[in-house]
Amino acid sequence: MSMNRATQQEGFTLIEVLIAITLLAVGILAAGSMQISALGGNHLAMRITTASSLAGSTIEEMMRREYDDPALDATLDPNEGDYDPEDAASLNNALNNLEHADIATWPSEVEGFEIFYHVAEDYPLPDNKTIRVTVRRDDRGVLRTVALDYIKMQF
Repeated sequence: MSMNRATQQEGFTLIEVLIAITLLAVGILAAGSMQISALGGNHLAMRITTASSLAGSTIEEMMRREYDDPALDATLDPNEGDYDPEDAASLNNALNNLEHADIATWPSEVEGFEIFYHVAEDYPLPDNKTIRVTVRRDDRGVLRTVALDYIKMQF
């Protein structure tokens, strides 16, 4: 009888248990890494959404104004070439911040976002104003921008 008991042993060997624990640990670490990556992506998406919302709010404020409102005076000559929203020097030189006319009460900087706009008169057609609102933010040393364009017609 003791011979039978020795040949019928069941269970896992120590090596099988160590391999299973190693695989489980690798899986848990991979899931943790995936969560960290997802949090970073969510944070970036939140900043892009905030920038888009700020630009949209500024465009809406400008849309409600009359065509000849001083806030919508031309700030850029469309014949001077293309405006590059990614070029920081172009952004600083070609754009007004929101301290123009009576819109000085608008925030020009909100939680690390800088809001700029420019107006091109009679572009792309006569009696039209093209308004570009650019929101710039610094993401760990990298300047990122969101730009929205709107064409306001004279009625």
